[in-house]
Parts: sequence; C-alpha cells; structure tokens
Amino acid sequence: MSYSRLAGAVFVTLFAILALAGCGSSDVVATFDGGQVHRAELDKQFKLQRLLIAPQYPDTPQNRLEVLQQYIVMHDILDQKAKQEGITVSDKELSDTVAQYRQQLIQYVYGNVDALNKKMTELGLTDNDLKTLAMDDIFSQKYFAKHLSVSDEEVQAYYKDHPADYTIAKVAHILVKTKQEAEQVKARLLKGESFAQVAKEVSLDPSKDQGGELPEGPLSQWVGPFQDAAMKLPIGQISDPVQTQFGWHIIRVDSRKVEPLSQVKDQITNKVMQMKEQQWFNQAKQDAHITIEDPALKQAAGGP
Repeated sequence: MSYSRLAGAVFVTLFAILALAGCGSSDVVATFDGGQVHRAELDKQFKLQRLLIAPQYPDTPQNRLEVLQQYIVMHDILDQKAKQEGITVSDKELSDTVAQYRQQLIQYVYGNVDALNKKMTELGLTDNDLKTLAMDDIFSQKYFAKHLSVSDEEVQAYYKDHPADYTIAKVAHILVKTKQEAEQVKARLLKGESFAQVAKEVSLDPSKDQGGELPEGPLSQWVGPFQDAAMKLPIGQISDPVQTQFGWHIIRVDSRKVEPLSQVKDQITNKVMQMKEQQWFNQAKQDAHITIEDPALKQAAGGP
C-alpha cells in the first residue's frame, strides 16, 4: 500500500472514531452519581408517559426534563436502594401489576384491547416495557411502606390546619366588574329583589344561568378571599362586596357543614403520605447531583 493510500485510510478511520465519539457524547442526556441516561432511555420513558397518563402529552423540553428526573430517581436510585435492603418483586406481582395497567388503560383511555395494542405498537412499546415500569412501581410502594408512615397526630394536625378542605358549602354569588356595581347589587337584594333574578340580569359568571348557585363542594375549591368570606358568612345572609382576581362578588351561603375527621381520615392519610413521598423524591433528586447534558433540557432546567 502506498503512503498516500495508508494516510488516507488512517484519516478515514480517525474521522470515524471521532464521529462515533461525538455521537456517543450527544447520546447521553444526563449523568448522576452512579450512572447516566441515554437518549433512547428517555425516549422510551416519554412514550410510556404518553401511553399511561396522557396520549397527547406535549413533547416539550420541560416535560421531558420532568420525565428524566422521575426516571433517574424512581428507576435508578430507588430501585437500587430497595434491592440493597433485600426488597424483591415476584413474577406474580409483576404480571398482576401489568394486567392492572392494561385493564385501567382499556377502561379509562382506549376503550378496548385492540386500540390499546395499536397505540403500543405505534409507540414501539411492549409488555416488557410495562413490566419495567411495574417493577419500579412495586419497588417504590414497598420501599415507602418500609420507610414512611403517617401518625394519627399528623392526620389530626393536617385536618386542623386545612379546615377549608373539609368544610362543604352550598354557595350562590353574583360577579360584577367594580365595587360600586357590587354595592348596587347588595342594595337591590336588601330591598327584597330575588337573588336568582339579579344574578341572571347582571352577573358575569356562568352560574348566572342557575341563579348564581354554585355546585356544592369544599370551600378550598374557591380562591382565597371568596373562600374566607364563605367560611365566615352567616347562613342566608348577603355579604359585603368581596374582591378576587375575577372581579367583585356578592355572596350568599345557603348551607355549610364540616366533615368529621373519622369520615376523611383515610383521605388525609393518603394525602400526607403523598407529601412525604414528594419530599423524599425532592431530596433524592438533590442528592443524586444530576447534571443535564442535553442543551434543550439544560435550558428547561434553568441552566446556561
């Protein structure tokens, strides 16, 4: 072989090596203590997100960043911690969980098994991918059951600190643009005009078609000033004008009752447990020292 041909061959080989090295580098979207995540892994997790939670889940850097962080913490970090503690997952647990996934997807999202299978094929997903997700799910349930708990005292404290969540009220209101208009509305009502009729005439809220009446529910479903007024206002009385970001309201509370703790204890326990799991997740994410390598994801994370 001549020198020129040898030099050319070396150049081509070197170029190929550099190109492969460049591809390998760009293929890693994030690193963390103990590992890294490749683009294909993130793509797979994003497709699972679309399949299980929201088929129309927007493909944005911010959404991909959230999926990436969830994957690192719940798949790489938590699974490893669970295995180190001897936590195991049986084949039956896996198959039962996958069957549950499929049943819920058919019932609530896709309507029938053919539509679900078609969507999985479109996304390039198989039951093995669902098994991997199920493994993470079961590991997390067992790990949190071992390390996190909610005491009766915590339940009672949450119940006491969040009265609006467990105060159920039936409320009517009239929404107008200005305080002056609200005062005029109150004056009309105090003179004996029908609340429902005035609401139909002047209210800017869609509830005017129901005479201003809102669906019965917890006070916490409404914005702060409205919520506070509905909590304190005597039953059947007409409020002074109440300002929110939507305008000015005249409010009437028709009924209000507090759900007893015994009735909502399980609900509060689940909510407090979710808060503790989120706290664990946030701390684990911080401790993992995640470094985002992908430029778009880095920007979504607030990096340069």
